[in-house]
This record gives sequence, C-alpha cells and structure tokens, in this order.
Amino acid sequence: MFYGIDDWRHMNANAMINRALDRSRERAGVRTQPRTTDIDAFLAGAGLNAKRK
Repeated sequence: MFYGIDDWRHMNANAMINRALDRSRERAGVRTQPRTTDIDAFLAGAGLNAKRK
C-alpha cells in the first residue's frame, strides 16, 4: 500500500517532533535523565534511599 506524504508525516509526526526536541536539548546543553517506570530507580535518582515494599 502506498501512502501520500501527508499520511506518512501524520504517522511519523511524534517521532520527528521528539527527535527535534532531543536535538534542541542536546545543542542547548540540557541533560536529560533516562525515562523509567522503576520507582526505586526514580527515588534513587532523586537522592532518596527509600525502597517501595
């Protein structure tokens, strides 16, 4: 199946926007932390020693 450029851009817009934002942050020197859903890693990154039970 062939897609028009508008369809292709619509399907890939989020990836293109995220990449552009990441490059802008990199050029500006903004350090980003890796995204995680691990609460223990999040708390450790925030400087807390608490462990979830």
